[in-house]
Amino acid sequence: MCAALVSVAVLAVATSGWAVLRHYDGKVGHVNLSFSDAAARPDSAGGGTQNILLVGSDTRAGTEGEFGQTEGQRSDTTILAHLDSDGSTTLVSFPRDLWVEIPAYADPDGTEHGPQNSKLNAAFAYGGPSLLIRTIETLTNIRIDHYLQIDFVGFQAMTDALGGVTVCVKELPPELKSRGLDNLNDRYSGWQGQVGNNTLDGTQALAFVRQRYGLPEGDIDRIRRQQQFLGVVFRSIASTGTLLNPGKLINVVDAATSALTLDENTSLADLRLLAVRMQGISSGGVAFETIPATPSTVGEQSVLLASPEELGVLLNRLGGSVPQSAGATALAPAGSVAPAHLAVPAGSVLAGSVPAGSVPAGAVVPAHQTSRERAVSARSVQAQGQAVQAQDAPAQGAPAEGVGCTY
Repeated sequence: MCAALVSVAVLAVATSGWAVLRHYDGKVGHVNLSFSDAAARPDSAGGGTQNILLVGSDTRAGTEGEFGQTEGQRSDTTILAHLDSDGSTTLVSFPRDLWVEIPAYADPDGTEHGPQNSKLNAAFAYGGPSLLIRTIETLTNIRIDHYLQIDFVGFQAMTDALGGVTVCVKELPPELKSRGLDNLNDRYSGWQGQVGNNTLDGTQALAFVRQRYGLPEGDIDRIRRQQQFLGVVFRSIASTGTLLNPGKLINVVDAATSALTLDENTSLADLRLLAVRMQGISSGGVAFETIPATPSTVGEQSVLLASPEELGVLLNRLGGSVPQSAGATALAPAGSVAPAHLAVPAGSVLAGSVPAGSVPAGAVVPAHQTSRERAVSARSVQAQGQAVQAQDAPAQGAPAEGVGCTY
């Protein structure tokens, strides 16, 4: 979840150096990664470029049934942090319902399973972090260098340590409400809010970033909420009210690191570049992307199918590519159907190639453009939106009503 990023980056803000990293390294957990097909993994980017997989786990451990009882855990949030050697930073969100090829794997008891197609979050449930990493690498042809994971408890504790986080919610248009959509009340996640600004404690924040049902674009709108939340958190951390309060800073760092899990070959010191880069999130130095996909059905499952052409454009910018072995057939299997009521209009930025909330009201991104061209067009007007946001946003990082809001 977002706290996985904060747990590292906050150290760069909260301390004058990296001497404290050894202390906090003792607080984080570690997981062993094992790849039966290690030879098939993509080559590392090298040259100073890093690719870090950030995962929010939906494990219910330690929640005392607050979020229901579900066996095991799944990847509720999956983000690839691409730290390019040219100084750019891109956070790519992967929808949990994305239809992907899951590579062959073995159960803990040694039972072998061949490659299969399923939703992305199934990879984590089947084979944990190792299989999730290989699934992402298979889809993107990008080598994962480091792995970070945080659970529900850590996310809540971090939000509470900040003294709450203020987010902004847009009102649904009447035509969407008439379809039964409701972005203010969700019995599944427990989210209850209001149009405009909402100041959330840890429990409410978790419900806000977890809602899927009742949102116009489901999983994609949930990602937009998570991206908004992440930006607000970093503005809050960088604010004077937090920086000049040592006790508050220590509480944030303690909360964010205590529920963090890294792979066995990664320490907090290995993540210095991530910490430094993430400090630019509030100034527009970090770009948000979402894997381009459209709603569809496979069998009786509602899924998101990646668009090979647009996915290829995105991955090329990140040093990856659409795997030749997959092709369009694996990404859009025979028999898949996009429901009429979920069809994506021409020119929709469902693909998320533009940071959430980055396009000012009234700005138009032409429908005929490619995802790359849409990104360039949107960024050319982004400065207008950032200027307005900088003027209107309260000191603690709360977005002004109507600016940076999401459904």
